[in-house]
Amino acid sequence: MVRALVAALSILALAGCASLPPQPDASDRAAAQAGILSFGIQQPDRFDAITVRLDLPDSAAGSVLTFPDSWGPEENLSQSRGDIAFRGLERLPGEGEAYRVAPGGGWITYTVAQDYEGEPDWETHRLPGMRVRTAPSHAFLLGPTVLPAWSQGGVPLTLDLQSLPQRAAFSFAPGDCATGCALEDLANSVLALGDFAFDTRQAGDTTVRSAIRGSFAMNADAMSGVLAGMLDQGAQRFDDAPFPSYLFAVNPIPAPPQGSAVVGTGLHRSFLLLASENADAERLRHTIAHEIVHEWITRRMGPTDEETDAQRMWFTEGATEYFAWKLQLAAGLIDTQDFLAGMSDLANAYLASPVRELPAGELAERIFESEEAQRLPYQRGALLAWHWDILARERGSSLDAVIADLIDGNERQELTDARIRAAMTRRIGGQFDSDLARYVVQGKALDPMALTLPGCLVAIPERSGTVRFAIADGSSGDTCRAELLGPA
Repeated sequence: MVRALVAALSILALAGCASLPPQPDASDRAAAQAGILSFGIQQPDRFDAITVRLDLPDSAAGSVLTFPDSWGPEENLSQSRGDIAFRGLERLPGEGEAYRVAPGGGWITYTVAQDYEGEPDWETHRLPGMRVRTAPSHAFLLGPTVLPAWSQGGVPLTLDLQSLPQRAAFSFAPGDCATGCALEDLANSVLALGDFAFDTRQAGDTTVRSAIRGSFAMNADAMSGVLAGMLDQGAQRFDDAPFPSYLFAVNPIPAPPQGSAVVGTGLHRSFLLLASENADAERLRHTIAHEIVHEWITRRMGPTDEETDAQRMWFTEGATEYFAWKLQLAAGLIDTQDFLAGMSDLANAYLASPVRELPAGELAERIFESEEAQRLPYQRGALLAWHWDILARERGSSLDAVIADLIDGNERQELTDARIRAAMTRRIGGQFDSDLARYVVQGKALDPMALTLPGCLVAIPERSGTVRFAIADGSSGDTCRAELLGPA
């Protein structure tokens, strides 16, 4: 059932006239120490189940593989794994599924298949689309739900995708891992197979591969255009080039009982969009833009403490939301009026929020209690990020430079609150500390009318109690666009 996988090892030929055999070069040594991750299907052109295999060298001895049983909203993920076989690994006791690699190395293989009948639905799944999806015509897997974590950093892994059909796309191409990739990165991935529409195109120096199922208000060209524009502007404004290749995957999910649904997730070298086919183009575009900004905020800044992530969402989501609007404007995906309408909507949603004065500590405890609580860090954080960007420019800097500083300061160290605050204070000044304490930590009400804005803008109060950001009399749209963007 499961194919045998033979690692290709370099053979050193002895030179007849040499006193010593040729020594292996760096790539030979790396290959000999690398493990192999491979994927395959059990039947030709059927995607009911996907096989996964890890071959582990002696250098992995003593390390532990731990398989996920939850990720995001998904629980009981062990139900999607079956046909488990292994050699040279020891199954560890306990509730979770974990294996220790024995001296000499070993291998483990298993199949993954969906553990429900038919299509996902909102009544059964908290967020349809995150669990393993396998069907005769296609399969869709998120790496964090099917691949293990590796203690001690593991060993480098090469990639074998030869048993997959041509109608397949993975976040990594085999050449990306020629000298080995970390399992942590490989697990932060997407695998799409079957009746997706696959395409490859260039966005500057970046190769963008896409795998899209469904019929949406934005076609594949338009979605790829958003991706290319955002990657280009992010590289310019944060002074940090993207990876040479990315996968952009889109999979349809059922429409919720009322309205539409669009969910985006940024993964390693890949972006994922789960969307109902009744979602409008503006929402699709903005969600794609937001997830691409996460390539820099915070993915390139260093790992964060997942247990306390909710406490820094004012930055991780708020600043990301602001730059989603700003970089769309810079890329020409929206115009100045679109930008101002977006920021006005954020301000008015914040003003109407019943939880707008939640202090950061209490918000972190209640973040998944309601949609209003989940949206508050985006609203409050984006408005403050805009305000802080203009304050930084008054000091000859920008919020763009803060992001660049945090990326430059990432030497595989954790992205702590202290690092974020130090970078913000250095570029923005002392008002950042007082603003953060007042509006985020203490949860005092933020007045959008009091934000520091570019000189070309005014904040206009409306009779309804809402606020509208508009271009001031005497200022032109082009001039104001330049002021909104600041120097790249």
